[in-house]
Amino acid sequence: MVSSAISKNNRLPMGDSASQPNAQSLRNLLVGLSRFEQFPVAIQWARENHCVVDMFGAFAKEQHLLLFQSGNESENWIDPATNLVYKMNNLMHVGGDMSKLFDRIELYNSLFPHLALQFVGLHVMSDTNAYPVFTQPFVDNVRFATTAEILAYMKSRGFEAQERDGVFSDGHYLLSDIKPKNVLASEDGLAIFVIDADVQLN
Repeated sequence: MVSSAISKNNRLPMGDSASQPNAQSLRNLLVGLSRFEQFPVAIQWARENHCVVDMFGAFAKEQHLLLFQSGNESENWIDPATNLVYKMNNLMHVGGDMSKLFDRIELYNSLFPHLALQFVGLHVMSDTNAYPVFTQPFVDNVRFATTAEILAYMKSRGFEAQERDGVFSDGHYLLSDIKPKNVLASEDGLAIFVIDADVQLN
């Protein structure tokens, strides 16, 4: 049995409330810049908007965060008090392009609103390097979905499997990395949760 992220209510994607940093405004500043140009701009924005989060220091201690299961592209923490998973993305799957990551997360949130990622801020390592941090709700009592369950679920959503493993398309969206490590199921197999996916327009 594993535990991971799933929403118990539809969260506003990417920071749409007055109390949350707005990822769209940051994304708009970064579009068209090289990945090397993006970092100073993003860091200045985070400092001006008071959303620098130290995931290895004060912020993590104040929130009582505990290190959680991590993957290739993100390091994760769990907040037991709020049932939120904090995900710090290292940008490796987008070639360091933060604006591209925001675009892909917006697409992911549109397809899986009950699992939407909420932008929190930036973990700043230096004046020229930072990683974005998101939250995603947490759930217990799930297991990794089987390949057959994934295929059936994606087909029910109108997606057909492509030649490459874990890749699906409905003609409009192209989803990749839809594999058991990123897809969970309830114990009875009746509910499927895609907790992580690379989503692009086809």
